[in-house]
Amino acid sequence: MIRIIFQLAFIFFLITQTEAQLKLNGDASGYYLNDVVQVNSTKDTLDGQQAWDRIKEEEMELVSEKVNPGITNLAYWIQIPLSNKLDETELYLEVDYAQLDYLQLFEIRNDSAIQLFETGDRFKFDLRPLQYRNFVFPIKINQSESKLFLLNVDKRKSAVRFPLKIYPKTSFWRMYNQETIFYGFCFGFLGLVVLLSLIVGLRLKFSIFIWYALYVLTFGLRCFAKLGYGYQFITSDYPELNTHFFPFTTQLAMVFLIMYIQRYFDTHQTMPRFNRVMNIFLALFVGSSILWFLFPSFIVNAAPILISMRYIVVITIIAFAYASAENYMRIDPFSARIFLVGYSVFFLGVFSQILMEYGAIDRSLVPGEPLFAGFFIEVGVLSYAMIAILMNIIKEKNKLAFTNIQLGNLVEKFEKESKEKETPYVVLKSKAVVDPHRIRYIQSDDHYLEIYLNDKDRPEIDRNKLSSILDVLPAQFVQIHRSTIVNLEFVKTIYGNYLLLNDGEELKLSRTYKSRLEERLAK
Repeated sequence: MIRIIFQLAFIFFLITQTEAQLKLNGDASGYYLNDVVQVNSTKDTLDGQQAWDRIKEEEMELVSEKVNPGITNLAYWIQIPLSNKLDETELYLEVDYAQLDYLQLFEIRNDSAIQLFETGDRFKFDLRPLQYRNFVFPIKINQSESKLFLLNVDKRKSAVRFPLKIYPKTSFWRMYNQETIFYGFCFGFLGLVVLLSLIVGLRLKFSIFIWYALYVLTFGLRCFAKLGYGYQFITSDYPELNTHFFPFTTQLAMVFLIMYIQRYFDTHQTMPRFNRVMNIFLALFVGSSILWFLFPSFIVNAAPILISMRYIVVITIIAFAYASAENYMRIDPFSARIFLVGYSVFFLGVFSQILMEYGAIDRSLVPGEPLFAGFFIEVGVLSYAMIAILMNIIKEKNKLAFTNIQLGNLVEKFEKESKEKETPYVVLKSKAVVDPHRIRYIQSDDHYLEIYLNDKDRPEIDRNKLSSILDVLPAQFVQIHRSTIVNLEFVKTIYGNYLLLNDGEELKLSRTYKSRLEERLAK
């Protein structure tokens, strides 16, 4: 199992590398700029000329972190010196991070800051300089010419990153086409998983497939938004809605993940106390979602605290998952191991993302989007587990169908035999005489028996033992539980660990007596 985890970790690394190589290798080459830039920060909101004057006078704090400051309440001003040694004069400057509220690009000419572009998530998507998921600024620099640009990045009370790259125009569009194919395949696969899981869940009426589909859907939308495609294709005309779309899909994904874990490991039966704790978290998520809907501005203002809390909750859910899998190992080792393998890769992505959000690791050290790569591999592994679950369900349904055919044949045999001979009446200890064909089932309650008849609302009560009355009953009466005897003439079907009677009432079928019943039906 450890070897499998390492193999999947390698695949995780390969996917993140592949994602990065779409921008770094071959004809779609781009160049990282952060090593040559200078970054200043301030709490003040300034225009370009004010910022440039402060920078010249060394009145603005110089920042050592040039890519990923983490969660902050500052505005950043980035000096970008560019010299064109390429054949092309049309270049594209990219900020490789989609969640930024406000950006301005200035060109420094004759000691003046001339604004070229103004954009960000505060503006409608079609107002961007280039219709792309990230922020891209078309600039023109003649061959052998040097220019100085000043970039303002402003996103308060949240995580900030500004990886910078420069592309020749033709190289950028080659990268764009390769990237579109890559992410088209990834999200197409996720969409197929969602569709098939919903079809199976609704057709077979198994909720685990529905919760799995909703988890993949909502976390897939979260990744879609994180990469910038959410604003480009879903919320492009609604900047305020876009502000909440990414974190809200994250929250919904956690809700459906908990529901999925509960069904996958049957925590209601296997870990009842643990299940109650998970239900508390579900209630907190639902309550916070209502609060979010009623007071959206409060959520935005409390973003730094909520981001930290969100990661604490995510880590707690991961702990839930691992604890549930460890406990389930004794019940179904295969399903538990498959889950652990997939979730371990997802955890690697989550951990990398948290370190990036807080600025603990350099953005350039983790190419691509590690959380998306981990999630993509997790879905692949868990989908394999869901296929195995589906195969077991189909096998069990076929077995139950065969058992029900045998049951029907046996009931038909009993009915035929009962017509051929006079019905023996059962005399109870209370001296009451009962026609056994009227008895639907009998339940034991300590030293008394409750005899349920098909033509009476209340049961007959008799002081007797279940084993004693079973000896005097006809062959169509079988024991299905340590406290229950049923008349097979009134049984409609068997499903799982239950018998369904003709009137819709359900009776519990214990594992011990289920095997005995199956043996009897097989005769």
